[in-house]
Amino acid sequence: MKVISVYSRFSERGGAEDMATILAEQLNDDIPVILTRTKLELIHESYKKRNIQFSNFTLKNIMKYKKENCIIISHSRKETSTLVLLNLFLLNKLKIIHVSHCIFTNLKCFTFFPTNIVAISNAVKNNLIEYFKVEKDKIEVIYNGIEDYYIKSDDENTGLPVKNDKIKILFAARICKLKQQVEFVKNTDGYLNNNIEIYFAGLGEDMYLLKNVINNTGQYKIIGHIDIKKEMYKYDYVCLFFIQEGLGNILVEGCMFGKPLITNNIDAVMEVNKHGYNGFVVKDWKELILCINSLPDRNSDGYKRLSYNARKHYEECFTFEKMILSYKKAIENI
Repeated sequence: MKVISVYSRFSERGGAEDMATILAEQLNDDIPVILTRTKLELIHESYKKRNIQFSNFTLKNIMKYKKENCIIISHSRKETSTLVLLNLFLLNKLKIIHVSHCIFTNLKCFTFFPTNIVAISNAVKNNLIEYFKVEKDKIEVIYNGIEDYYIKSDDENTGLPVKNDKIKILFAARICKLKQQVEFVKNTDGYLNNNIEIYFAGLGEDMYLLKNVINNTGQYKIIGHIDIKKEMYKYDYVCLFFIQEGLGNILVEGCMFGKPLITNNIDAVMEVNKHGYNGFVVKDWKELILCINSLPDRNSDGYKRLSYNARKHYEECFTFEKMILSYKKAIENI
């Protein structure tokens, strides 16, 4: 059966956008179709290059795929709500699966969900139950899976000296208020040991503010968009300090590469980062500074244990194959 995917915006790169395109490709045998509100000429080049047919999210297109008896997987709550309301007039002829990527605390009265819901983490599931009052039996948790492209030999040949006195921490995320890169610098500048280097990867609306707050501080480096497949090997740790997050794909990628994690204690990221097992979880900026200044270096037994457990956690919970199989089962059961 053909699967039609729905996501509101594709003008920029992002975790939800990436996952929507990946699932669209994997769940269709022929050219996948994605409906979006983004003007087709404004779709990000990285998505245009993929073998995907992007079309406008319109009533005409929805009705077209209804006639073809397609399953619709929507990754946007606004579009999902529209589809659910439309389905009332169509006598529930639309087969809809909603994938919830984020935690929300607004627009409760204007949000409508279908019978079949996927949450990308238990934290997102709890948000659906506690805030939106969705029945828990309607929700299935399917973690985002990442294709395994870690090559151990590459990690062992990064060019790093055996005795490296620097600890390199990768902070890879959209540069914006929710991801707190600017606040990270404001709260840690002047307090980190000299051997600590923070690398901010990504783009976003707060780039100017981040550059301004860093100024000429040598410990913080902005590296823009990077190819994680090629660059992750260079870093010792992966760090995120979010205000709010559904899961954190970069944390999953960090685990895949055997990189210990550093995060704050929001529920979603603690499903990936287990304190003392594959990384460190802290509750505030003061604890973060103390944590970073006491990190084990790459050659220590403590680091190797965290690294081993990170890779193990990925293999047990976040593989690409597990995710795709779970979605296929969800489709079969609709």
